[in-house]
Amino acid sequence: QWRRGELSTRAGTDTVQHDGPHPWRVITNSEGLRESTELPGMAKADRIMLALGDSWMFGVSATQGKTLPDHLERILPGTLDESTVEVINGGIPGANSFHMLRRWHYLRDRIAVDDLILGLPHNAPDPGVPEARRKWYQQTGGLPAIDLRIYQGLRRLLLPLGRPHYPDLLAEGRDQDTVAMTIADLKTMAIDAQSRGINVWLVTWPNDMMGAQAADHDVSAWTEPLKPHINGHAGHALRERRCWGFEDLWHPSEAGYQAIASVVAEVIAGKPSAAGLIDAPACDRGVGGR
Repeated sequence: QWRRGELSTRAGTDTVQHDGPHPWRVITNSEGLRESTELPGMAKADRIMLALGDSWMFGVSATQGKTLPDHLERILPGTLDESTVEVINGGIPGANSFHMLRRWHYLRDRIAVDDLILGLPHNAPDPGVPEARRKWYQQTGGLPAIDLRIYQGLRRLLLPLGRPHYPDLLAEGRDQDTVAMTIADLKTMAIDAQSRGINVWLVTWPNDMMGAQAADHDVSAWTEPLKPHINGHAGHALRERRCWGFEDLWHPSEAGYQAIASVVAEVIAGKPSAAGLIDAPACDRGVGGR
């Protein structure tokens, strides 16, 4: 069973992990992405997507080629009427929304993408994240003022580039609100992506197998604040035991990842977002369920 801290997104990884008796292989490229192909080679598809998230997007418990991004790559060409679709796996095991934001800033200008897929992170920020976030957003908090007319004119043009992304959430103590800051990080990525003409999709899901048994999965606390800034959202309830790993009950099985991919693909193809998590389709043992 995978445990937090045992796996990272180090560049050039090729290792085999185990979920009980079931092996799952992990390969990362030179960027630390869970891909066997380097970034320049990924720019050949008709539609290119970048998927960001935590261990669920990375695909813990799923072997190489059976993660959520991998399943989307296989499903989407038919639903979108595209010859080829590339879904780059930018998931980070153990990540929170701030890690996702840092990865977005690193990748957004390195490859042109048509879509950004954001997986709602399961992990609360570590104790050091609020301070790191303040430094990240305030490192260019403004430009110095001097009495030179030309410089003042340039300063008025450049000042918006030096403002924090969301100064209202950087007030004393506010950045300790993990829900508010998670939404703020996701919103920042979404607004930035849409300003570049990139479609943004949000993936929602239960927390673990026990949480999946809840009678109702209300995800509106996450989707409503983000709705103006995303093109749609989708998630699968994963209520069946076979949707989950053999021993790892914190991550989906390969069949679970395919079930999630099926509902996400429908929304990307134009189906309206559902209010909550979807129960169908069933997790099919024939595609890797355990």
